[in-house]
Amino acid sequence: MAPPSNSQCDTKILPPRLCVGQRLKHFQLETMIGEGGMGVVYRALDEQLCRPVAVKVLPPELTSDPERKQRFMQEARAAARISHPAIAQIYYVDEQEGTAFIVMELVDGKTVRDLIEAHELDLLGVIDIGIQAADGLAKAHELGIVHRDIKPANVMVTRDGHVKILDFGLAKLLPGDLKKSAGARPPTEQLAQSTLPGVVMGTAAYMSPEQVRGAAVDGRADIFSLGVLLYEMASGHSPFQRDSFVDSMHAVAYSEVAPLGNLQAPLPDELQRIVARCLRKEPDERYPNAQLLARDLRVLRRNTESGVALKTSWHLRMTDALDRLRQVSPAAYGRVGVILAAIGFVFYLSFARIGTAGIILLLGGGLYFYRLIRNRPQRMQAWFVRRMAKIPEVLVVAFQQGQFTVVVERPAAQLYRRINHHLASCNRKLFFGDPMTVSILHDLAAEKFQELLQGPGVQYVRHDVFRDQPQGRLR
Repeated sequence: MAPPSNSQCDTKILPPRLCVGQRLKHFQLETMIGEGGMGVVYRALDEQLCRPVAVKVLPPELTSDPERKQRFMQEARAAARISHPAIAQIYYVDEQEGTAFIVMELVDGKTVRDLIEAHELDLLGVIDIGIQAADGLAKAHELGIVHRDIKPANVMVTRDGHVKILDFGLAKLLPGDLKKSAGARPPTEQLAQSTLPGVVMGTAAYMSPEQVRGAAVDGRADIFSLGVLLYEMASGHSPFQRDSFVDSMHAVAYSEVAPLGNLQAPLPDELQRIVARCLRKEPDERYPNAQLLARDLRVLRRNTESGVALKTSWHLRMTDALDRLRQVSPAAYGRVGVILAAIGFVFYLSFARIGTAGIILLLGGGLYFYRLIRNRPQRMQAWFVRRMAKIPEVLVVAFQQGQFTVVVERPAAQLYRRINHHLASCNRKLFFGDPMTVSILHDLAAEKFQELLQGPGVQYVRHDVFRDQPQGRLR
């Protein structure tokens, strides 16, 4: 099993005194895989159950800080109560010789940050990650737990396509969920010590406006952060990332984001509206809970897979147009004015010389040849192959006589839907000719696999196909 990506936190701390090979109870530390403001994470071996785990340790240099240590233990108590496929499971929490630690599920996969940087996400992948993350947050919010640090580095996708939310190190129990035990301080005092008024925690570009202001937060803060995550997955750009921590916080609190359609086109209007609702500055204007967000994302996925285009009302069209206009700089207005004046002048000369019939004929011919060139079958083939190359499970893509052959690493309904969705999109853009088809194969014998690679029409081969192949299979 490959070690997971460094994904627990971004802020560096002093090195821990624990050494690789040392034991905490019955867990042997094997290698350090991450570190952050709330602890250091090791890959370890559970010697009782003989399974790999992740162990998060509060560094000895910080154990003298009661507030930090209390917050660390609060993470374990909060996260251990959540049982959901989209949240990394907590197995064990304890303390040994003053060192507090949590044992959790070791997630084998890639962070969303890795997927964004490698350009491995397509539209359906973005929607699926959003749905699973929203489902996991909904479960946590039902228990009165707010994550408060949703970001690409804290969301992983396993090799099987399952989402795992990591690091409840900033998790906060809502006031009604704090139980007063014998000898304990009142809930308000516990909460005040956990999050002092005005204290900002989390990663600046993914915070909610209320976190930036140091105000009280609830589950809608996570919805805002998930909206930032959806925006970045869909566009490849973090909407509030700036050159400094302070500038990022100011952008979160006051700056409106550029509409998704300005950065990445074409995207469904419904996705843009979902993200825009998540990113409202006022919590009351966002989704009231994560279940409703997940529901809208599921409707979007169903319509996207079936090719249904949702109708957009004139009111929403005008609102989106005004949002885009607000993002246009004065210099851009000047350039547009010059271009429009030039076009008007050309039309004036054309009407004066060749008349209306000639203009219509010229425009019709130009549109025909433009679409003929832009949507020729070869261009659509290349478009489909590029989309397949972004799916990690695709091994080989070949094309011959109007049919694609796609060899995948594993059979999965979600994977088949994504491939067929891309093919349907490709066929809708064809200007002429018969629609293309696809044959999806998996678990080919070595001789069949080699025959496919040596045959005509191979368009794409995954970089590791020729590496680490067992004897008797293709090398």
